Amino acid sequence: MVARRGALIALGEGIYTVPEVARILKPATTEYKIRYWLDEGLLGEPVRRGRRGRPHLLSFRQLLQARTIQHLRDALGFPLQKVRPVIEEIADLVFTRLFDESHEIQFIRTPTGEIGVFDGTRTYELKTGQYMMTEAIIPELNEILEETRKDWKRGEVRVEGYPRLVSNARIVAGSPTIKGTRIETSFVAYLAGSLGVEKVLELYPHLDREAVLQARSFEGEMPLAV
Repeated sequence: MVARRGALIALGEGIYTVPEVARILKPATTEYKIRYWLDEGLLGEPVRRGRRGRPHLLSFRQLLQARTIQHLRDALGFPLQKVRPVIEEIADLVFTRLFDESHEIQFIRTPTGEIGVFDGTRTYELKTGQYMMTEAIIPELNEILEETRKDWKRGEVRVEGYPRLVSNARIVAGSPTIKGTRIETSFVAYLAGSLGVEKVLELYPHLDREAVLQARSFEGEMPLAV
């Protein structure tokens, strides 16, 4: 077991507070959205439900669920209330059957303009459950599905807007790190702010300038010019 901000978790498992999930998924996803989705039951039961002075703790799967909900809203262009029945059904599909590679899941557009799904054996409309003939594939939703599948298998998500930074559930409990390393962005940003970028590159020659600058920017520090 390892300690992370007062909580004990098993080695190799990511665990996240709501602010950490929001940081990794920003700018589209906010703490308010994540708390709302938790309250509405769209993310399932947290690893630990918080109370005053005790934060919610979420799993890597729930981080992926939050990202999937946001991407679905972006792709569909609808407010949450309109797509909520779809999101709930998709969440069940994605996070119960998605990771079983024997199931071929694809989203389709029905003749009435609704969203349907082909689950490997049959095609049906999500809203009504009515079976139908396969219609037009919705590439945006299938891309979201495939991205989620790959990230779940890797146990890693990229930090939105920072291509050199990732959160890997198996590395330092999911804290954001430089991609391909075990070095936390907070540590890199602290060193760069204290010693300068050149000193960080001297101490860690396997890092490069862009990764260090992205770590500083992500952690809220202005990138250095050196």
